Order: sequence, then C-alpha cells, then structure tokens
Amino acid sequence: MNLPPNAQRSTLNTQHRRQRGSATILVFALLAIMVLYMNSNQLTLRSLQRELRLVEAKQLKKFQAPAKTTPALRP
Repeated sequence: MNLPPNAQRSTLNTQHRRQRGSATILVFALLAIMVLYMNSNQLTLRSLQRELRLVEAKQLKKFQAPAKTTPALRP
C-alpha cells in the first residue's frame, strides 16, 4: 500500500494512542481488583478478631478458678 508519509505516521500515532489507552485501562482495572482484595481482607480480619475475643472470653469464664468460700479454720 502506497500511503503518503503523513498518513503512515498518523496511522502509527493512532495505534500507539490506542495501546496507551488500553494499558491505562488495564492498570486501573488491576488497581481496582487489588483494592477490592484488600478491603475483603480487612473485613475478614475484623471478623476474626471479634470471634477471637468471644472465644477468649468464653475460655476465661470456663477456666476461671471458682471462688472458694471455705470458713476460716479456728484453732
């Protein structure tokens, strides 16, 4: 195809712009996926911390030494 030099340059510039636009969209999409992943991890961590506190409270209550109310020994 015999195109004038300006037409070839304009075709190349259009291709480069499209590639740059596609790369930008791809980077934004990956960034959005990473943010969603981090957010879900934070929610999971909060849930696990809450559950751990509940388990710890139950164990402390279960294994707490009962208060002895034995009368004092009198000699």
